[in-house]
Amino acid sequence: MGRFTHEAVAVDPDTGIIYQTEDRGSSGLYRFVPDVPGRPAAGGRLQMLAVTGHPGHDTRQGQRAGRPLPVEWVDIPDADPDSDDSLAVFRQGRQRGGAVFARLEGAWYGDGSIFVNATSGGDAGLGQVWQYRPTGAAGGQLILVYESTDPDLLQSPDNLCVSPTSGGLVLCEDGSGPDMLRGLTPRGEIFDLAALNSGNTCELAGATFSPDGEVLFFNVQTPGVTYAVTGPWSRGAL
Repeated sequence: MGRFTHEAVAVDPDTGIIYQTEDRGSSGLYRFVPDVPGRPAAGGRLQMLAVTGHPGHDTRQGQRAGRPLPVEWVDIPDADPDSDDSLAVFRQGRQRGGAVFARLEGAWYGDGSIFVNATSGGDAGLGQVWQYRPTGAAGGQLILVYESTDPDLLQSPDNLCVSPTSGGLVLCEDGSGPDMLRGLTPRGEIFDLAALNSGNTCELAGATFSPDGEVLFFNVQTPGVTYAVTGPWSRGAL
């Protein structure tokens, strides 16, 4: 499914298409279209997202939240290049008009969309949250859900998950200072969800809800702890 600096995957259960992020300062958003849904080892096509009518579109700066961008997917001719260049796949996509992002990390399928975090994207370099909507026979739409302008609101979003009750997002920070869990409503409103004990600046990761939507799990990388936070989440923004 491609030789590049893999970070996260999200699978569309309706189509079996596998979306993949690339953790580099200049990165692409990829999808693997399997020949047989559910069996990626049987082969398929690797593609990179491109903004229709804007070859090589740079999403890292100068973007406007809420504006849908029509997209298409360009084929990667050689998904497994014989090269020690870790950007060899990315360069193929860029040559064909693929869009560039700033450190794509977390990815999640929810509410019919794929959500991804650009950890260092945005004019302030503090992070962006993107939504990809597959639509019909066309390539779909790319929408900037949120871009941080203040580290006190959001800094370096990494992992994320979608709430099964509201469609809101849980964002795990991996910034330079104390990291937090942030919540993001479907309307693009950011809020604080949880903070670590004083003095702990370790990365948060792995947010996910239990199947019944009642328990939110998340991890703290050091000292290696998993927390379980009980709902009912349906009474709030998540």
